[in-house]
Amino acid sequence: MKKFISLRTLAITLIAAIGITSCSKNDETNAGLNGNAKVSSYLKSFYSKDFQLGKSVDTKFTKPTSELSKSTEVENLVVTEVFVGEDDRARGYVISDKSTNEFLYFIDVDRIDYKLTSVKIDLNDTMLFNNIDELDKYVSTNEFDLIKVAEQINTGILQNYKFWGWGDWQYSACIGGVKNAIRIYHVFWLSAGYQEQLGIPCERELNPQ
Repeated sequence: MKKFISLRTLAITLIAAIGITSCSKNDETNAGLNGNAKVSSYLKSFYSKDFQLGKSVDTKFTKPTSELSKSTEVENLVVTEVFVGEDDRARGYVISDKSTNEFLYFIDVDRIDYKLTSVKIDLNDTMLFNNIDELDKYVSTNEFDLIKVAEQINTGILQNYKFWGWGDWQYSACIGGVKNAIRIYHVFWLSAGYQEQLGIPCERELNPQ
């Protein structure tokens, strides 16, 4: 005698299966990062208190193979939340290479004092930005929730040509033989800070960095 599964039972089974798959993927990422001595050591040093990893999201960005080349390559990344102490919201974010699990970047978002710390791990390049609540994307990204940022990048809601580091200098019109220049520092596609130089001779171009 054949037995038939009701649509309701089938739906519940599918939802449960999706949930198990999602959790398993996240658990695998967290297990990999927890087992990464470099990640664990860095987070212990930075926060000096208990922490745990949260949700992970895959994302990717394209970068030129060289300054002169027009060809690009894709770098696949995983961004993972870090919960600190008894916080009910992620404060830190670990960004790793999806294929190798290499620890590439770290970001701390202090939403009380409105400070952002970004670190490029291989160069030990640390940048601190203040007054991040005044920045353009702070509200629309749920106060620089990098999981939300990654999801917005993945769906095309958020677009930015620069993933990390200084953008090109942009110049004002020349007036009285001088011009002004400004450039933006990007962190995980977000405009985090800027530098400005005033009164530059019109014929002079600033060196890129």
